Amino acid sequence: MSTHSLKKLCAAMLITIMALMVVPLHAADDPQTVIQGNWLTEPKDGIIQITKVADDTYEGRIVGGNQPGKLDGNNPDITKRGLTLRGQIIMRGLKYTGDGEWSGGTIYDPKSGSTYRCKLELRGDGTLKVRGYIGFSLIGKTQIWTRYTGTSMDLPRS
Repeated sequence: MSTHSLKKLCAAMLITIMALMVVPLHAADDPQTVIQGNWLTEPKDGIIQITKVADDTYEGRIVGGNQPGKLDGNNPDITKRGLTLRGQIIMRGLKYTGDGEWSGGTIYDPKSGSTYRCKLELRGDGTLKVRGYIGFSLIGKTQIWTRYTGTSMDLPRS
């Protein structure tokens, strides 16, 4: 192999490596994805993991809390009352609407067994404003969730 060919090959490899390094950096800057990860609910009794799913919507799953074996006893579907809450998807169908907001989805409240319309807002301080409501956003309840960076999924009982 000639020196000229070797230089071309090295240059091509360097460009490929640099391109591979840039892609993850760009994806991390995507404002739509900043809500992904674990969040501590406002009463600090649950950890919800938010992920982006195949249809480009976001969902939230209970991954931790202060009652690891608690059952979904208030579920309106009697067949689901024997299921453990941990592992259950409680938020579905949220879409990024711009300006740090997600809407169009639903949130299930295991305490009441009710499902509400839902919208999220990532606030300037890094907290997540979670609003569950019926019909119009004026009638509902808001919680402020904080990013959970702990390693244990078992929280102390309050």
